[in-house]
Amino acid sequence: MKKLVILFGLLISFSAFADERDGVAVLGDNPTEAQMQTVRDGGKDRCEDIDDDNKREVCVVDYYAQHNLEEEPSCD
Repeated sequence: MKKLVILFGLLISFSAFADERDGVAVLGDNPTEAQMQTVRDGGKDRCEDIDDDNKREVCVVDYYAQHNLEEEPSCD
């Protein structure tokens, strides 16, 4: 039983930090402009090496969704 509790705890902790592997926290309900800009910059950094424009945009959209940023990406 103790092993199951530990396993369950580990699974919860991994899911809570899955989107923070790059050090950018998931946005809360009322993010500041600085927090939103950090997510924008993180998306740009994560996806800048993708040559195809459509794939880069999908990458940025996915990144925004993982970090709860609800806006259209700009891949400039």
